[in-house]
Amino acid sequence: MKRFLNSSKVINGFYLLVHGCFLFSFLLVQGCNNAKPVSIDASSSAIGALLSDGDFGIFGNLGAGGTSSAATSPINVSLSGYVNVTANDLSLTLTDSTDSTTQPLALTADGSYSFSTELTSGDSYSISLDSYTQGQSCSISANASGTAGTTGTATIVCERQLAIAAGWKTSSGTPVLKLFGVNHSASPYIVTKNLSVTVGGSPGSVDPELVWNGTNYLLIWKSADTTIKGQFYNISLTAVGSTFTIYTGAGVTIGKVSAAYSPSGEFAIVWTEAASTRAAKYQRINSSTGALIGTPTTIASSTSNTYTSADVTLSGSTYYTAFRQRTSGGVNSLLAYSFSTGAATSVKTYTATSGTDSLALDYPSLLTQGSNIWLFYSQTGTDGSGNVNDSTLKSSKNFQTTPATMRTETNPYGCDPVNSSGDQYMVPSATIANSTNLLVSYDLFCADMGIYNEVSNLPVTISSGAVGTPTDYSVTELGTSRTMGSSLACRTTACFISVGDESSDAIYLFDPDFGGNIGGTSTIYPNDGNGIESPITVIK
Repeated sequence: MKRFLNSSKVINGFYLLVHGCFLFSFLLVQGCNNAKPVSIDASSSAIGALLSDGDFGIFGNLGAGGTSSAATSPINVSLSGYVNVTANDLSLTLTDSTDSTTQPLALTADGSYSFSTELTSGDSYSISLDSYTQGQSCSISANASGTAGTTGTATIVCERQLAIAAGWKTSSGTPVLKLFGVNHSASPYIVTKNLSVTVGGSPGSVDPELVWNGTNYLLIWKSADTTIKGQFYNISLTAVGSTFTIYTGAGVTIGKVSAAYSPSGEFAIVWTEAASTRAAKYQRINSSTGALIGTPTTIASSTSNTYTSADVTLSGSTYYTAFRQRTSGGVNSLLAYSFSTGAATSVKTYTATSGTDSLALDYPSLLTQGSNIWLFYSQTGTDGSGNVNDSTLKSSKNFQTTPATMRTETNPYGCDPVNSSGDQYMVPSATIANSTNLLVSYDLFCADMGIYNEVSNLPVTISSGAVGTPTDYSVTELGTSRTMGSSLACRTTACFISVGDESSDAIYLFDPDFGGNIGGTSTIYPNDGNGIESPITVIK
């Protein structure tokens, strides 16, 4: 451009006086010397150059290469539910469909993110989900594609897959312990892991327990009638560290083992044992290493009473446990205790009678839901003269004085306690289904026949405790009356019941709803040629 200094020039009919500034006909600039009127031809292209918000003039915006910069927009992503415990970030690829360029993004934890390079506004794009830590299912639930500047945040949701521990004995008496991973978001369900765990001995029952602490699973089992073992697994069911011993007792027979996790960094393991002195005990362990915290602590003990079927849950910073007690005189009760780091404190004792009979209260299942503690258990009924005639599933919210009756069974699928004079129990398992409902399943056990012959579930309204429509599975789904050892777990959109079947020699997964229907049944473990005797499953 030619420079003008203190001179008048005519440009296409424009008179322009330049003396260190520009003077326009519509603008009087006081700082200019010797200003003169100017005449502007409105048709002149010069005005476009001078007044343009482009490449020249006081409104100029000189871009790269002398062109204006196009507007850009960020592509945002939100991630929730992701467990990144194997150092495998969740990776994404963004493809600009307009110019076919791509860029990656690694998400390390839940939160909000943006791809590093913004896209030109108006460009169409798509986002693909690449690798991530296994043992969970991740998907882009919203805005996997769209238009830059218009489409909202891409939402990625991850959910832990199902983990099932199953223990049994073969028909030849060999103990078996299995750990399964199941992708429940697939249709049909996919078994992603089928691990054989070394039991390490010959216990009367392997009695597995499985607990998730947000980072790892803790698998617990009896390697012998005198010994409790533990092993950590990460979310993809890869062993973390080595197997460790939680408890060994001299001359004892350990009963059911249960465990609860505390965010303070520990697990509490509770069990009962038979010996010259019978007892219910607990042991705390470090939730990262399995190292013992303190020593085994006795909750209750006696030289004459027996204790069985212990369960435990955590509420706040306090553990609660419940177990059956039977005196040498045949008096039955259900005991509830609380503990934290020292001696346990009695919370409630439940008893029931019929005539002169002290009714058996057994198989407690504890569940913490918000600030509430739920207790479910079986009550075996009699005619008052020692003859069993039914079993009833009972519930107690916050250890209420009078438990509620959920369901009573008299003669389910051929279990006839009246004519056979055998005990009949409903062995419950419970979980939180959603913000308004619990789901409780139970196996009905005919003690006189030595078999479990029914698996059922009942939805429970949290606010009122009202029981919904029951669903019975054994005959309609499996064509057998030899199921046993069920357990419950729920995910975002569905609940699942795992169960072992010793007639079919298989482990099954049910998908119930809340209207008495069954969403689906899947075989997790196929027929075992060596037989599956007395299987117990735990699903998390």
